[in-house]
Amino acid sequence: MIENELKNSGFRFDGANDPILSAMSAPAGPAGGIVNSAIERYYTNEIQMSTAQIEIVAAAICSRGPNCNLLVFGLGNDSPLWAEINAEGHTLFVEDALDWIAKVKTKHAHLNVEHIKYPTSVSKSLSDPVSTIQAAAHIPAVLTERHWDVIIVDGPMGWGAQYPGRAFPIAWASQIGSNSTHVFVDDYERDLESKYADLIFGTRRKTRSVVVNRPATPRLNASSMLWLIGESDGLKTGG
Repeated sequence: MIENELKNSGFRFDGANDPILSAMSAPAGPAGGIVNSAIERYYTNEIQMSTAQIEIVAAAICSRGPNCNLLVFGLGNDSPLWAEINAEGHTLFVEDALDWIAKVKTKHAHLNVEHIKYPTSVSKSLSDPVSTIQAAAHIPAVLTERHWDVIIVDGPMGWGAQYPGRAFPIAWASQIGSNSTHVFVDDYERDLESKYADLIFGTRRKTRSVVVNRPATPRLNASSMLWLIGESDGLKTGG
């Protein structure tokens, strides 16, 4: 199913040569068992990613395991799932809403969460990208303490002009990640996410990325997720 999703998005599938794509189509091994167990334990209808999107992110995490460094902007209903899949690695969640952190931590006290406020808004970021990107040059120290293998940008809230939006997380992801880092930008169909991801990631967006769609459901509108594919150490393609 994932292979078809990628082909339909225009990605040239070569599972024989790319470890992450191969992992998606290979028979389930130890990593597959971990993912299946985590999904059975934590997947609910409150998670807004499609099953294909979840499997792709999970495969990226496993491809950098067992000591994957996973950074997730946004604390959500899927957070326990990511933490469980990356149980042998280091997972950090970044969230700006203190009340939401307290609520989630009452149920999942083990989650590693850092509170960070964003000094911007969707409307400001869209109207003045130059100033916003300049302001994002100051990166919180907790984000620079290690190399990140996988970064998920799924927060803060950005569906209204008054909300912080994801300009800072996208800019930070480009600075603290490397060409080997898998970066996922959820809600890529929105103006801010697409504008900043395309602008900041430049050539990589054009040569080593894929958009994975989430069909509309009775509860959710259609959405999309941009996957900026990390380049495995053994496969330096120059892309």
